[in-house]
Amino acid sequence: MGEVDEKKRVFIEERLSLMLMKIRVLPNAKGYSLLKDVVMQIALDASKKLNMNKKLYPALAENYNISVSQIERRLKTMCEACKRGLNQSACENLFGCQNVETISAKQVICSLAERLKLECRAMIYRNQMA
Repeated sequence: MGEVDEKKRVFIEERLSLMLMKIRVLPNAKGYSLLKDVVMQIALDASKKLNMNKKLYPALAENYNISVSQIERRLKTMCEACKRGLNQSACENLFGCQNVETISAKQVICSLAERLKLECRAMIYRNQMA
């Protein structure tokens, strides 16, 4: 992995941790590391969001030594925690929606990943301009 890729990965991981803390999703929650892993993988490789259930979840299940249904259940629980931690203005700001209850787990994951990609691009652009 190149130095730029490593800096990008570290930046994304730090920003994701801050975002999750801001919406009151704590690191000691069951599934926290799984949620971070999924969001980071999608933020670093957008093609992984296309077939999350068929490709990404089985790979994670093997990595975490649990079943795919447990992966789905834990991610759903963590995404529900994300939604509970949001007020209306934060929901509009983070996900661009009016009602937080209408967001699916996949939308939460993909929205977080997209937000991280945008912030990473902005950081790279600012560093190039400096």
